[in-house]
Amino acid sequence: MYSRDISKKVLAGRMTRSRQGKFCGGQPPLGLMRDPEDKGHLIRDPETAPVIRKIYDMALDGWGCMRIAKQLMDDKVPITRVKSNTECDVNYYSWGSARISHILRNPFYKSAHLVCRTHQKGIRSNTYDIIPREDWEIIEDCHEAIISPEEWEQVQEIIDRRPTIMKGNSCPFYNLFHGIIYCATCGKSMQVRYEKVGRTGKNRFTGEQREPIDKAYYICQTYNRLGKNACTSHKIEARDLYNLVLKDIQELAKTALKDADAFYQRLSSRMERRYLLDASQTQKECQRLESRNREIDEMFLSLYTDKAKGILTEQRFMKLTATLEQEQEANQKRLQDLLLMMRHSDEQENEVRTFIKEIRRYAAIEELDEAVLNRLISKILVGEVKKIDGQKVQEVRIVYNFVGEIPEITA
Repeated sequence: MYSRDISKKVLAGRMTRSRQGKFCGGQPPLGLMRDPEDKGHLIRDPETAPVIRKIYDMALDGWGCMRIAKQLMDDKVPITRVKSNTECDVNYYSWGSARISHILRNPFYKSAHLVCRTHQKGIRSNTYDIIPREDWEIIEDCHEAIISPEEWEQVQEIIDRRPTIMKGNSCPFYNLFHGIIYCATCGKSMQVRYEKVGRTGKNRFTGEQREPIDKAYYICQTYNRLGKNACTSHKIEARDLYNLVLKDIQELAKTALKDADAFYQRLSSRMERRYLLDASQTQKECQRLESRNREIDEMFLSLYTDKAKGILTEQRFMKLTATLEQEQEANQKRLQDLLLMMRHSDEQENEVRTFIKEIRRYAAIEELDEAVLNRLISKILVGEVKKIDGQKVQEVRIVYNFVGEIPEITA
């Protein structure tokens, strides 16, 4: 019983310190190091921080985890700070997709602090439950940042929206739009398909040799899997989509260069006002939740003292602490939501300015690549082909990063 109480005290102390934003782990994440003046505070490691910056830059350019890992291995970038004494140094550069994914999902790199990733099932148990990512308890602005919070969130969106690559579809066309093109009806990703083997490689009208992109097209994943009763094909030629997106980016970039202030007003008027709220009321609610959480921490100590004195039974103690823990978790979740809303409200203007800065870089662009698409575009929604006045019309909506959908485009 005494050992169990000591274990609970140690765990409670570590959790309290972690919830204060202090690093309580062993080896800090790659790219960070302990502050000599405060062991619970992490600062940038000048030797390895550039590696983390490079990984996030490649992810922002649309690179997948395995592609990033292969590039780092080719560049002979070490995976640890200390090299082994063996002559074989293969493992010293053995990056893998799992390691890259772990780095890209780590909130420490945006200056945040993750309280814990796992939960021990029992005091004497050596087994742990992995806490789902959506249930992570994250405290903002605790350590030095290598990546800005905006860039970190953008990387999470790129990873989340990227579907798995389907097998059995050998296609020489490199899919630039992988992970950003979706069906506007069912919301599923669009799959790239290639014309059947045996068809001529020449354009039957001009006689010119066709490129791989001229033989590729996109169809709805739901239609391909379940048929026309579930969703229509939403078929769009890869070349048409490529030209449409390129033209739209060129026009927006020219407009931004010509008159940045007018373009800013145009974007601001189109943006959704989802995060407009009463800042004073939100601040008061945040203060109330923080105050209540501190009261709950004090109540925990008081209950433990009553239990030690025999005033409370073990069963009653467990019931009361479970109730308080549930309330504290609900308060913490609500607090995080409010802080996120306040941050979005404050950053709305900065997002518009950031998009204008990004789009102006591509005024002279002549062709698309993954870096351009993932830096500028969040997703592309392809509508159903319809007949209007005897002509086929298809709506394509481009949703840009930071500002959302600007104009509607009809192809």
